[in-house]
Amino acid sequence: MSTQLVALPEFNTNIDDLFERMDPEPQTSVEEQFANSMTDIEFSIFRHKLATIATEGKEVMAKLGVSSALRSEDSGTGIYTACGDMSSAAAGVYYHALSGQLPIKYSLSKWGTDDSVRIEDGDIFFSTDPMYGATHTPDQIAFMPVIVDGTLVGWVSAVAHQAEVGAIEPGLSALASNAWSDGIRLLPQKIGANFELREDLVQSIGNMTRVPDEQILDIKARVAGCTRMVRRLKELATETGLAEFVGAVRRCVDDGRVQVRRRLKEFNDGTYRCTVFIDGVGGDKGLQRIHCAITKKGDQLTVNLEGTSPQSPWSFNAYSSMPVTTLANPFFSYLLSDVPPSVGLLDQIEMKIPDGTCLSASADASVSCSLWPTFLLQAAAHCCTMKMAFDSEHKDKLSATQSANSVGGFGVGVNQHGMMAADLYVDPVNGNGGGARPDGDGVDVFAGIWGNFMDTNDAEQLEIRGPYYKLYSRITRDGGGFGKFRGGSGLDTAYVAHKVPGALSHGTMGFGSRFPTAPGMFGGYAGNTTPGAYILGSNVTELMRAGQWNAPASTGELVDQHLCEGDYKFDYATYPAVDVEDGDVWMMVGAGGGGWGDALERDPQQVVEDLRAGVISEYSASEIYKVAFDAESLVVDAEATEAQRAEARIERKAAGKPYGEFMKEWEQKRPPEDALKYFGEFPGVVA
Repeated sequence: MSTQLVALPEFNTNIDDLFERMDPEPQTSVEEQFANSMTDIEFSIFRHKLATIATEGKEVMAKLGVSSALRSEDSGTGIYTACGDMSSAAAGVYYHALSGQLPIKYSLSKWGTDDSVRIEDGDIFFSTDPMYGATHTPDQIAFMPVIVDGTLVGWVSAVAHQAEVGAIEPGLSALASNAWSDGIRLLPQKIGANFELREDLVQSIGNMTRVPDEQILDIKARVAGCTRMVRRLKELATETGLAEFVGAVRRCVDDGRVQVRRRLKEFNDGTYRCTVFIDGVGGDKGLQRIHCAITKKGDQLTVNLEGTSPQSPWSFNAYSSMPVTTLANPFFSYLLSDVPPSVGLLDQIEMKIPDGTCLSASADASVSCSLWPTFLLQAAAHCCTMKMAFDSEHKDKLSATQSANSVGGFGVGVNQHGMMAADLYVDPVNGNGGGARPDGDGVDVFAGIWGNFMDTNDAEQLEIRGPYYKLYSRITRDGGGFGKFRGGSGLDTAYVAHKVPGALSHGTMGFGSRFPTAPGMFGGYAGNTTPGAYILGSNVTELMRAGQWNAPASTGELVDQHLCEGDYKFDYATYPAVDVEDGDVWMMVGAGGGGWGDALERDPQQVVEDLRAGVISEYSASEIYKVAFDAESLVVDAEATEAQRAEARIERKAAGKPYGEFMKEWEQKRPPEDALKYFGEFPGVVA
């Protein structure tokens, strides 16, 4: 019996069509007829069940996954209408769930009418090509139809980052210069039927990577998450009735539109702007500008990216479908955090993305590190929306920007068990600092900017997988942006290569070595910068065996005091893969969120408490916060503190200039020419 499918317009494989297909499809006749078949209470319960099912699928994937990204829940699961529009998602990386729309819609358009493929109950599909939904090749998508009594009633997807994908470098490739250097690019295709994977296809996919076993097992973990969701949704559809189920799933999308319109009317009309910078392009150093202007009028938003730097010759690029999904975290996790997630929440946003930018790259461009410019767009968009909503009744949903520039890394090689292994060092990136709030500090070691539900990994679990161990793990000192309320600090950690049978290929992924990426709000400082750093030929192991190792309080202390011998190397946050051997050390400094308000207004007692906890340094306490205290007891001298702060305010006034005079000088300034080779026109026109 053939499956009754919905008909979608032809899916054209060009960039412009991909961008348009992120919009919700028109309602089908069944969706329209049964959209309101449930009472509000019944619908609320139904929608909660969808969220619970998506969460269960995500947990199944995490429990069965091998790589760090799956285990730490740096992942997303989504539930979709029969037409492929996201109607519900588990808390996590929301843009993963949103990006699942494209491969589903592609498959409906291409394979639904192709008798050699078809779409049947129990079919398993898989995709890794960023042209069709994956944000970059490591973000691999498994998806399945939900078919009941021969009728397609929905879809599910499970998406997670894969540590090794066969690119020209292990893990992510900063040096990739075109799409064919990014690793496995599989367009949406069927890899299983009747709820069973085609082992020949799965083995072939694994064979395209440096670590086949991990790739194969993680595919199966994604599929396990999907099959669990399919089973639960079939039960729910049978319980509610097929037509009622189809109508309610679509109602999730349309109700999201209604909720967003209502919420947007509460915020100030106007245009809000933010510019942030990436200080590298992958294969070279240089400035790229990410500019975001958000115009709010009534219940509509326009996001204009004019002024963003051109496409780079390396991998710090993204396709134009990704900026839409990028907005998920600032909206779903903050301004609309009390509204159930669906693609309807973004339907009130008009995107204006000029052609040829690093956020609208051509189809042949490398996008291996596409997340870098899109993380910056998230930071800029977040900053704009906080300005828009600062005086609303939704202060509980406001914060300065999360950090985007922590240094993560990867290791690929033969591990201590004699097996090929690849893994990500996700702790620094999953443990970014949260932005400060209007009435409180940001959360230390919070989450990545792309999803607020991930976690750092258990150290012992990580050490079992790879030939290395953690040397130390701390909250980054002076990481959070200073302010009346400080930004949260990230995770400062280091690893030592241990029992490496041969050589371990180690590399990093990150940016923000010179420019911070988490702007402060209303006088708050930005979060910290994050360099790349490692030590070759260290004697850490010997010091430990002799009982002479003194664990540092921070990476800065390790470097400043030269606590071990070796060749200290300092580089950009994304440095090419290097071969490390036993005893070599690599350090990864986490980034902090932006601060909120003037640092001179911070409670002096909070300052010394941060100092006591090691979150800030004595220099910051005395020179930035202007707090006078006894160095041994940390008792605050209130009178001296007030005098120092009064003097600092006088100095500020003395340094101030009239706007016209300041701009006359400012407009004459220009970065060095070698920093502008990837920037585009300087200063250029911005929205």
